[in-house]
Amino acid sequence: MKISVIIPIYKVERFIDRCIDSLMQQTLDEVEYIFVNDATPDGSMRVLEATLQKYPARLQQVKILAHEENRGLP
Repeated sequence: MKISVIIPIYKVERFIDRCIDSLMQQTLDEVEYIFVNDATPDGSMRVLEATLQKYPARLQQVKILAHEENRGLP
């Protein structure tokens, strides 16, 4: 069974690196991480991409989706 973890990205520049570090250090192998850029106006995506580079072995488990405009949580 594969688990999907969906993380919305919107104005989380100050927090996203800690979130990613925590997720990538988990021991579960059958997991995919879906990051959804909800048209964030800050540097959250830059932080996301830089932090993910610290975990090259996990990159195949990561998907990044992007919205052209903010859609909110629902």
